[in-house]
Amino acid sequence: MSEASMTEDKRSMQQFAGVAGNRHYNDLDGFRAIAAIAIVVMHVHVRGEYVHTSTWLSTAVEPLGTFVTLFFIISGFGMCCGYYDRVKNGSMDIERFYSRRIAKILPFFALLVCIDVVAEGFSPNALWEAFADVTLMFNLLPDLNIQVIGVGWALGVIFLFYFLFPFFVFLMSTKRRAWGTFVASVVLSLSCVFHFFKTNGNIDDRRFIYQFMFFVAGGLLFLYRHRIESLNSVGRRLVLLVAVAVLPLLYVDVPAWASNVKQLVLWIPWMVFAIAKDHKVFSNPLTKFLSGISMEIYLSHLFIFQVIRICGLAYVSSDGTVSYVVALALTLAGGMAFALLAHRCIAVASRFIATSRRTGQPRGKHGVAEGDVR
Repeated sequence: MSEASMTEDKRSMQQFAGVAGNRHYNDLDGFRAIAAIAIVVMHVHVRGEYVHTSTWLSTAVEPLGTFVTLFFIISGFGMCCGYYDRVKNGSMDIERFYSRRIAKILPFFALLVCIDVVAEGFSPNALWEAFADVTLMFNLLPDLNIQVIGVGWALGVIFLFYFLFPFFVFLMSTKRRAWGTFVASVVLSLSCVFHFFKTNGNIDDRRFIYQFMFFVAGGLLFLYRHRIESLNSVGRRLVLLVAVAVLPLLYVDVPAWASNVKQLVLWIPWMVFAIAKDHKVFSNPLTKFLSGISMEIYLSHLFIFQVIRICGLAYVSSDGTVSYVVALALTLAGGMAFALLAHRCIAVASRFIATSRRTGQPRGKHGVAEGDVR
């Protein structure tokens, strides 16, 4: 492999970690881990219907689903860290870019889809939905009511962002244009509230257009990252004060049109705090490990929880709080174990396929497979 290709591979691997130049934004590892765990905490409580838990616990857990939008902001920022400059100067390898995105997402997601289809007994509905899932383009469908890996809707939003990223860079190519794009993205989100994508009076928040403003917010943070990094200690303390002060908004009910705006107010101060400087509470070996499998935990946790229910471990006590805590711990542990095992199996399968392709290539006159020539 050439030195240029190796450099491209390294940058591709760094992209989702939030690396720009020589700066790795380590706090984003912690934020991804927290977001994934928060969503699991909420889903286990809701899907398990732990109605006998204490009131304070139910109140604390139910709004945590909003952490999915933090994923979107981080994705917008992280993609810009890895590819914004290369798209602008025309040095990005489009073939490698999309291949890397698909290789990162599809194998694990496809494995979960296959498991779900088998569990559904290969029903026609499940097969149609599974096919849509593995194309990764299902967010473009007019009807997004997909039950096969239902939580995968967020992955559909993120992949559509990958799909449109070169155009996204065009929209963010100057700060003036980026601010105009942000205003337009907010208006588009409001259009989903007041006109488009409403089913029985409810907003379909799984639509890319509805969530696009969060990716744009991540892009704006990237454009202003150097100014944020130059904040002195007083400025960073003020940002932390604001970030902590707005956290109670997580539990404040707002009208539908203000929901996304509320989430921007929640997450932007924390993103600024993370970009300004690394902090050990968010950047440490544990958060780095959890961040590395955060998407896998998110995608698989409902499947793991269903296995726990089948095994009779979801309700181990008459006390709802105890049952919930046990089920949550088992779901998190099971999600981590499943993610690591699946990654190991996928890696072995990938090496086997790569080896088979090399051995199956026609040999050159010196007995070397033609594809091995660098």
